Amino acid sequence: MELCFFIHCYRQLIIKIMYGDTRQKYVRLKEYDQIIIFPQIIEHSTFRHLEPVSAGFCSVGDDMIICNGGSVSLNLDSKEDDSFVATKQVFGWDAAEALL
Repeated sequence: MELCFFIHCYRQLIIKIMYGDTRQKYVRLKEYDQIIIFPQIIEHSTFRHLEPVSAGFCSVGDDMIICNGGSVSLNLDSKEDDSFVATKQVFGWDAAEALL
């Protein structure tokens, strides 16, 4: 069930990126230090059980992801290095290095 939900979120993200809606939400997980990006229609609190350490909004560009803001439903803010971690995860180390 959870895998299907994540596949659905990923598919929605790809569709939005392809059609120009690049403003998304994200959570950064405590475990694995990974970022999950998902459509704005989904509440941050949906991922509460995954113990996020930061959350907010992100804009997906051609070779970088910029994270900012926070989540009211999780009472979490974005962290300074969230953009670096998200960019590295999606576009690789070279793209993330450009953010330093």
